[in-house]
Amino acid sequence: MSRTWSMVAAMWLAACSAQVSSPQEEESAAPRVDEVAPRGEWGGVLEVLVVDDPSLREQRLEYFLVEGQQRYPVVFSRRAPEGLRSGLKLKLRGRRVGGQLIAEEVEVDTQAAALDASAGICGVTGVQRSLVILVAFPGLPTPANTLEETREVFFSTTRRSLAGYWHEVSEGRTTTTGDVVGWYTLDRAYSCKDTHAMREAALRAADADVDFTRYDRIFIVHPRPQEGCFYSGQATLSCGALSTPDGTVSASTAWLVAEYMDQHDMAVELVTHEAGHNLSLNHANSRDFGTEPLGYLGSQGVITEYGDLFSSMGSWNLGHYAAPHKARIGWLDPSAVAEVDGVNGTFTLAPVVSSGGLKALKVRRGSTSGGWLWLEYRQPMGLYEEILNHQVFGGALVHYEDEATRDGSHLLDFTPETLSWSDPALLPGRTWDDPYSNLSVTVESATSAGLTVRVRYSQKPCVRAPSNVRVTSFADTAWPGGQPEFELALTNQDSAGCGPSTFQLGAILPAGWSSDPLLAQLTVAASSTAYTTLQTYVPYRTEPGLYTAGVAVTRDGYTVQGTTTMQIVERCISSPPTLTLSPGTVKAAPGSSVTWTVNVTNNDSASCNWVWYDFVSTLPEAWETTWSDWGVNLPPGGAFSFTMTKSIPVNASGLHTVDLQILQEDFGLAASATATVEVVK
Repeated sequence: MSRTWSMVAAMWLAACSAQVSSPQEEESAAPRVDEVAPRGEWGGVLEVLVVDDPSLREQRLEYFLVEGQQRYPVVFSRRAPEGLRSGLKLKLRGRRVGGQLIAEEVEVDTQAAALDASAGICGVTGVQRSLVILVAFPGLPTPANTLEETREVFFSTTRRSLAGYWHEVSEGRTTTTGDVVGWYTLDRAYSCKDTHAMREAALRAADADVDFTRYDRIFIVHPRPQEGCFYSGQATLSCGALSTPDGTVSASTAWLVAEYMDQHDMAVELVTHEAGHNLSLNHANSRDFGTEPLGYLGSQGVITEYGDLFSSMGSWNLGHYAAPHKARIGWLDPSAVAEVDGVNGTFTLAPVVSSGGLKALKVRRGSTSGGWLWLEYRQPMGLYEEILNHQVFGGALVHYEDEATRDGSHLLDFTPETLSWSDPALLPGRTWDDPYSNLSVTVESATSAGLTVRVRYSQKPCVRAPSNVRVTSFADTAWPGGQPEFELALTNQDSAGCGPSTFQLGAILPAGWSSDPLLAQLTVAASSTAYTTLQTYVPYRTEPGLYTAGVAVTRDGYTVQGTTTMQIVERCISSPPTLTLSPGTVKAAPGSSVTWTVNVTNNDSASCNWVWYDFVSTLPEAWETTWSDWGVNLPPGGAFSFTMTKSIPVNASGLHTVDLQILQEDFGLAASATATVEVVK
């Protein structure tokens, strides 16, 4: 059977090939990725982890390619493609540095993904079969959470729980049942860089008590990981093939730190959040446009991760998953969503917890825009909505969907006159006339039975307005011989009743600077923003100082300018970091452990940026390695020390070489060092 592949990264290759270094840079720089590793191709199944900071204000995405028995961390040479989730079959082309793949091209097997979806693997409706494994680390106190307390968090039918939350939020389409087992003491204390190994150890520990083929959702409750990493929970984005002692199963995984589950409702907030990732949901964000609920069509505003205080996928709360999230995973019946596209009408929304009725309006923003507003109605009904801030019960809760939304949801604030995001609802008696489109939304009434909303598209006249140009530098500084790049955002401020306009562009450059050719002209729809870039080149003889660059935009003989300043500093000279490993030689017995002190110093010149270093050790093979820290971010001239410990196998003997490599973010191998161990019985 032939397979259909979708290419995602051609633009990345063009961007990579355009980065040409000067001879001075090549003389002083550490070895490049392509000098230490040839290009290759790898195929396998993707696993995506969402790692949540305890504050639920920051996240980290981690990607792994599973190829047979091999599991490679993946770093994308540019921004990761949209829509990646666990279980997708991929081809990657790029470099292998240490145990890490630097992905330059990505191909997704779209036919296999469609087959997986049609087969309902790890489906999001029906009874989800969950297994909760409680694990302890040797040398650390066993967490205080009891089996019965944990069972209540996941499966209770009389108080708040994951099972009850899913049942209420999905209107009975989904719930979960299952088992809690443990506590099991694992073979060692694991860090946040070892969660894959922790999962394997937890599955081995529970093997005698569990038939893993009976479950498709795995939750591991464990003590806080070792120093150097910090999270409250992490989860696979969707599910994938998971190797267990009972064979390969299709399952998702979530790792939960026990100390954040001491209090029942907080535990349910954490579990419903991580389990939402397991259902393929990304975070519920807020989107701020200052004094307005929404800015120009196409403008992004300020997106705050976890900013939605009314969805469990936001920051520490038990609100329902937002309407766009519910619709995407099939938790809203198609008849419960009214799509309003350029047609006037009055609609009554039922509370999200009620049985039946219209649950969401999906309203196009303007007659021709690509943006949509999702309106829903929250009420203090059920076990979960009642604990939300009461302002939201008085009106319409509104989320926005456009190209910037990706797979998450974006809450809007319809009381922008206050600084709080706990009162975002559009209240009865208020009309929002979109100043950038012909859309008008009025909340006419709100009762316990329903919310009445009137949607109107007016025939607005064309009102012309001067265009606006915003120029933003991609970096704060550059140096002589550098290549600073600028983003140009051109906003056509004409009213929505106007047609598109064509603007002529001209670069504004300091004397002696050059640039790549700009687009000669750019056509922008009324009340919309278009983006392009200006690539400039700084002469080598340029003196340090502040310089102005930007663009002049002309329409119908009227010109506006947008500029920004760039600080030219002394040239950044990159140098290989200094790496030492001590002791250089050591004698040790089989079955013992040896600890080395590692010192690393960033030798870049003072004008360079901070550098993130990862550490990798591959020799001797089969010797287990643990670290006091898993990476470090250093400024020019900065130094850092940590420890690396190797466990010597009981059957080892003779002389062995221990290696240590520093991998530099977006760069590859930067430095290496070795030591010698003589294993003496």
